[in-house]
Amino acid sequence: MLCSRHFRQSTAAESLREAQMAMTAGPERGWRYNGSLHGMIYNWDANIVRYQVSQGALDYEHAHRLTAYADMVRNVVAKARAAGLVVILAMQTGRYSCTPHEKDGELQRLPDLNTEHAWKYLLNPALTHDKGVILEVFNEPSTLKACNLGTLLHPDWRAWETGCGTEPQQGMLTVGKYLRSIAPENVLLFDGDGVNFGFRDFVVPRGMPSNSAFTFHPYSYVVRGNKAASIKAWNAQFGDFRNRGHALFVTEWNEAFKCKDPNQTITNYFILKYLPAHSIGMIGYGWDAPAHGSGYLVNSYDYPGNKANYQLVDPNASGCVDNGGRVLQQLFKDEGER
Repeated sequence: MLCSRHFRQSTAAESLREAQMAMTAGPERGWRYNGSLHGMIYNWDANIVRYQVSQGALDYEHAHRLTAYADMVRNVVAKARAAGLVVILAMQTGRYSCTPHEKDGELQRLPDLNTEHAWKYLLNPALTHDKGVILEVFNEPSTLKACNLGTLLHPDWRAWETGCGTEPQQGMLTVGKYLRSIAPENVLLFDGDGVNFGFRDFVVPRGMPSNSAFTFHPYSYVVRGNKAASIKAWNAQFGDFRNRGHALFVTEWNEAFKCKDPNQTITNYFILKYLPAHSIGMIGYGWDAPAHGSGYLVNSYDYPGNKANYQLVDPNASGCVDNGGRVLQQLFKDEGER
């Protein structure tokens, strides 16, 4: 991701090069980037990668008729696709995308007309005619923060669909329909709302675009260090999708709860048992850019030989060791060796 303010600085080209390196970095010792496409494929047997892209940068380019950031993202996608990877593009306005603040001083929390501008400016025929490119409509919407409607436990799903009623073209379903009109062939992903951006009490609305799926971000999947309490929370947030015929999977997560789950028993159960039993998928490797911002899904900090030691985001942010990624790493390795 790249802040829109960079386009008014002399370092724009350098910043774009850094962002592209962060998104496609090779396994060079000493780089604090996220490993490499090759390491991901050959060491993990992975087949998908997720990039968050900046609405702020794309919207700025749209307004000023610039193309550098959009071109960089397209080049990165082309490299990943050429390497055989499915690519998820997630539109981002959160902490690290530097999208301008709303009138209330908060960052944008629901998609709006500017989101549509950003998608339209980024997408070209190479992307919209490639079914290996998946589009995540808007990263982590919040009706509570955007509209002061609903609560973390009981989101306002009408506001999620069509917005707060104060701005035109706002809301996940409204913008999702627009995105489908300009990208008729790509799978669309819709993030949930509330705790973990889940789907508590959610009913799939009428008019949901075809070829769509749903995604949540379980950043707090360990509940009070108790397995039974954790399972109860998962069931409320997203477990019943299994019985309704809609695809659901994780596109963002971390494991900063070793203090709550010291033996990783809940982590192991969540990844290896609960998610498969409920037909819920999980993206195990993805990242944001540039490298110096945190917010990565999975990060690599060292390169012993040609084997990257993958860890999860924001190391020690909670005062606990983040090592849930090792569970997924072993899973990928085991699958790759079969």
